[in-house]
Amino acid sequence: AGRAAMAGAASFFSAGAPIPAHLLRDLRSLMPNARALTPYGMTECLAVTAIDLEGIDAAGEGSGVCVGRPVPRVEIAIAEMDALGRTTGTVIDTPGVSGEILVRGPHVRDRYLMLWRTTRTAMRFEGWHATGDVGHLDEEGRLWVEGRADHVLATAEALLTPVQVEEAAESVPTVRRAGAAVVGPRGTQQVVVILETESGYRPGKAGRPRPAEPPLQEAVRRAVRERCGAEVVAVFTTRALPTDIRHNSKIDRAALSRWSEQTLRGQKADSL
Repeated sequence: AGRAAMAGAASFFSAGAPIPAHLLRDLRSLMPNARALTPYGMTECLAVTAIDLEGIDAAGEGSGVCVGRPVPRVEIAIAEMDALGRTTGTVIDTPGVSGEILVRGPHVRDRYLMLWRTTRTAMRFEGWHATGDVGHLDEEGRLWVEGRADHVLATAEALLTPVQVEEAAESVPTVRRAGAAVVGPRGTQQVVVILETESGYRPGKAGRPRPAEPPLQEAVRRAVRERCGAEVVAVFTTRALPTDIRHNSKIDRAALSRWSEQTLRGQKADSL
């Protein structure tokens, strides 16, 4: 009876964190007549963009997660970043340029209750809400989300978004999921990659990372170098990557960077 009821659904939504296209297809097998929608937004502004499974397939491969075009009455722009990953104050809509995602529309909240500093940070671009996410627009006006602005990797070679490094590492066949971390000061940060492998993954609490086997280390380093132009200084594996408390799905990159910094300094590292 439950399957029969689901088969009659006209649409279903997934929000809170990116969902892979293959999982949407699996859900479509339970709801064959439903339109699979994945809107992008936040508490302060929902929705910002929307896309369905067919739109994801049409967008193809790219840097980050394609979340579609703006919904009616919403505008999107990008705040450029400097070499240290700081927004410069320049607001653009140039395709292919990554930076902090800005939104505006009639349903965007105008302030936070008694959180003056948070309000000032989010509204530092006049007329725009700064989301704290990093991404870019493509030639078709679609938005691609590439992670959090605070997690941008400011290396000596280039400014990289975490998703760029993670997608490169995940192109290695035995890698299930990757988390990008950095150590060192901004502008000369070094990249560390922590992995779940297909054979070693165990659902549940994050495990203590261990150095990856040499062939896997080399494969990951090569993939990141070829796709991003960045050098990876260390590769670790763990049974499960840490995730944020709110969603239990987004990788906690801050925890990975904190652990990596302590470990590579020879200190006793905090638990993930």
